[in-house]
Amino acid sequence: MDIGASVNTGNDTDVDHLKDVKIATKSGTNVGWKQDANLGPVSTWTNAIPGEDADIASQYHELQYHLFELGYPETVDRTRAPRAAKDASREKAVVAVLHRAGNTTSICLEGGRQAPGTFYMILSSSWLSKVPSSIHRGLDTLYVHKAVTFYAGGATYLDEFEPPRQVTYLVNYFTHAATGGQRNDGHTIEANLDCPMSNSYDLRDVINDRLWSRSVLYSVGIATPETLAFCYKPKHSLVAVPANAVIHEYERNTSPDFVAKEVSKFLQELSNNNRKRIFIRPSKRTQMGSSDASVFSIEDRSCIVDAVLEMLNELQDSNSVLVEAYIDHLIAGKTEDAKYLWVAPSADFGVKCRAIVCRDFDNTPVCTPPICSMFNKQIDIRGAETVPMSLETVLKTLNIVDETFISEFQTKMRAHAEKALQLIMDRESKRSDEERVEPRAQTDLIGIDFVLTECKGKVTAAAVNMDTHKYIGYAAVRDNFASFADGMVVEQNRTVQPVEKILKTGGNDISDKDMAVLKVSHPNKFECGGLDGMSFRPFVRTALTRSQYFLMSGKTILALDAGGFHKRRIWRMAKKSGINLVMVDPDPNHSNKDLMHVLIHYDDKGDHANDRHHATEIVSLLKQRDLQVDGCLTFWEDAVPLAAMVREILGARGACVEGALNAKKKSRTQSAVYKKDTPVSHLVKTCQFSSPSYLIREPADIDAICNQVSYPLMLKLEHGNNAFGATLVASAEELRKQHRATIDCFQKEADHPGLGLGFGPETLVMEFYGGTEHDVDVVIYGNKLVGAFISENGPTNFPSFRETSATTPSLLPPDRQAQLIVAAFKCCVDIGLSDGVFNVEMKMTARGPKLIEINGRMGDAFLRKWVRRLYGVDLAMCAFMISCDIKPFVPKFQPYERLMGVMLLPSLHSHLVNDSHFRERIKCLQDNGDVLFYMMQEDNLYGSLGVSGTDPDVCREKLLALCNELGIESDTYKVSNFVRYFRY
Repeated sequence: MDIGASVNTGNDTDVDHLKDVKIATKSGTNVGWKQDANLGPVSTWTNAIPGEDADIASQYHELQYHLFELGYPETVDRTRAPRAAKDASREKAVVAVLHRAGNTTSICLEGGRQAPGTFYMILSSSWLSKVPSSIHRGLDTLYVHKAVTFYAGGATYLDEFEPPRQVTYLVNYFTHAATGGQRNDGHTIEANLDCPMSNSYDLRDVINDRLWSRSVLYSVGIATPETLAFCYKPKHSLVAVPANAVIHEYERNTSPDFVAKEVSKFLQELSNNNRKRIFIRPSKRTQMGSSDASVFSIEDRSCIVDAVLEMLNELQDSNSVLVEAYIDHLIAGKTEDAKYLWVAPSADFGVKCRAIVCRDFDNTPVCTPPICSMFNKQIDIRGAETVPMSLETVLKTLNIVDETFISEFQTKMRAHAEKALQLIMDRESKRSDEERVEPRAQTDLIGIDFVLTECKGKVTAAAVNMDTHKYIGYAAVRDNFASFADGMVVEQNRTVQPVEKILKTGGNDISDKDMAVLKVSHPNKFECGGLDGMSFRPFVRTALTRSQYFLMSGKTILALDAGGFHKRRIWRMAKKSGINLVMVDPDPNHSNKDLMHVLIHYDDKGDHANDRHHATEIVSLLKQRDLQVDGCLTFWEDAVPLAAMVREILGARGACVEGALNAKKKSRTQSAVYKKDTPVSHLVKTCQFSSPSYLIREPADIDAICNQVSYPLMLKLEHGNNAFGATLVASAEELRKQHRATIDCFQKEADHPGLGLGFGPETLVMEFYGGTEHDVDVVIYGNKLVGAFISENGPTNFPSFRETSATTPSLLPPDRQAQLIVAAFKCCVDIGLSDGVFNVEMKMTARGPKLIEINGRMGDAFLRKWVRRLYGVDLAMCAFMISCDIKPFVPKFQPYERLMGVMLLPSLHSHLVNDSHFRERIKCLQDNGDVLFYMMQEDNLYGSLGVSGTDPDVCREKLLALCNELGIESDTYKVSNFVRYFRY
């Protein structure tokens, strides 16, 4: 079904008229862009042009004027050649922004920076259509037929799409509230949609109720004006009644004398508190700031009563009339004492601040830096919009120059604003399905208006409004100013700072205790990326993340081998995300069966020599059950080649069979990399990251090897993992001895399940590298690097080569980190790992990175948990997305904490398992958030224990103290030695 047009304005002649509109710029200068854009409905559209399109040419003109003055290219009209499905962005996200002239452009520009081609500006409802959803019964799917699409560098295109693109997230500003009552067709568009959206009509109705929003502000400790309210048929229950508010339910038969009495009583209380003026305003869904408010002197009591009664007579259902105190603005310090020449010259100036709070992609509220402005309160008591300023600049303009106070004040304002959104988020999460008018809607963005005032001799901020729409104008102006300055002004946030300095900069002189109480989001959540687009950066991340999770909901993915206890976390996440798992496993009653859509019993007996046959059998089992899958993957090391073979038959995206086999066989990995010696102009030869390795199939091979190598060497299992069987050898004699011991110990898969012996018991030797060891987890899509995450490993507990400790982010210099990332990426793609999430183990030597081995699947153990906490990226979900041919969106910002941990091994720490004190202490520390505890096995102490901190020294001290307390540190397991190299 198409979205119905609200007004029939004609036929093809009207479309031609839209193309011919000529408008001059407001400044009267020559227009620097073409004006014959095809703005009419798509060519396949048969309905009449909506009445709201009367000003579409003006809307488009304003967009071009915006782009023109900011130095971006004009929009290119590509509607003559509709974009086909093959031209869709790899992310496949379609964020449809129902455009409000001038203001939502900032959101789309930031979207183009973060994920080019995923933000679609919609100027007309005729560019959209709705049809019943094929997946979500009872709901509708929204499609885009035409849009202005945004790319990096401000490039924009006017496009038509054939077939139309499915909307994955809706940003709706076709509303009364956002357009001052000019249009409301967005209400029809958003109704009953299956896609995620922010601030639906139902949610806006609640938040834009000024009385309800003030109850939220009061509940989180934000000061609000003294208020007298008369509510007519209130629709929304207040969170809490503010202590300084008097609320009455008004009926049509309420006595005017009662109203007059209550107003007089309220005015007397205000007079006793030295208030001089009041506002009278309605609280309604379409309110536009203070434009509908009337100002009175508190002495004009009869006029105030008359105004209240008149407004009550016109009151509609669920609206209110508010009588509220006018907040006296902060008075500037004495000009003669000013530190700066540009301070406010008199007491006539007031300050308003706008806090924009976004729900970030990790479901945490983030308040971007408040947008402030100064106005002459004697001329415009409502505070007309003026040039945007930072809160720091405003306070210094008022001659408040103490840096510590400024930092604390801004931190507390942001913290309180974030608490307000958190309260709204918490309440919305508890709504039942019956209470949700739009099932996929949630509040992802709000704005809060503050005024600076004085209370009991202290500077404070009082909130006068919270809404879902007015913030876009403030943010757009701030971002437009920043666009001119960005790149021309030296900015501190351009420099990537060490982690221990970041928190100091963000928190300044605020104590750790205060920061813990405030829990304010870190500046890195919005600063990384520059000033331009900062206002909406977290919100854009949210729109893209919710889009991709929406795309994954309902996907059916074939997974090979359910794994053990620690894999359950992955399957639980998949089920929660709406992914249907078709699991192939040798155990028909696997403990993770409850998380599977379908469990197919298939036992290959660990016989990996016949993986081709197994792959064919598994595909046959799918066909027998009439199962169609969207992707295929595995998180189990030994199933990596088998999964590639199944994908090859199914035609699914992922690493090819050759790449999977290259990764599984260590000598083949090194050989494939070593052969990549073709010169490339833009990088170094990949072969520089490898060295010769030699496969030992039988003892006789050792004689030939001894003549070609220099010692020391590493002896390893060809197909092993977790460093089992890895040994350092210093001579030919020692090599023969250790080789015999290794093959005697590691012979059959049945003796050591999951160790790779099903592929064979061969060993190999390779050069032993000195230096530091690192894990690099890479996300690759279409042979392109999407994300890379480095962790450092401490020295091993020699003679064992199993990992003992780790820390992340990397402590290496930036150029060394870049070397590791490039080396890991190039080694993967050059052996055939074109698509997927892979774990690359490397050494950083004096000459640069050297490859140890590549795991053809996601990093195991604690790595996924750590990466998710620091970077907000779920590596498992990235793997699921790539398997379904969706490029993962990886948010970009610097971590603002450090993690450091130590491994717990059954062979050394099993005596702690039965220690009740140990278990109780770990549980208590986990509950308090003091440790990160990760268990690989449910019934055995095998995992990791980690701590967080702002720098390596803090983490090391915390970790060592904990290990000493719990008995992990010992003469045979010296944690102090493992972590002593973790330093800048």
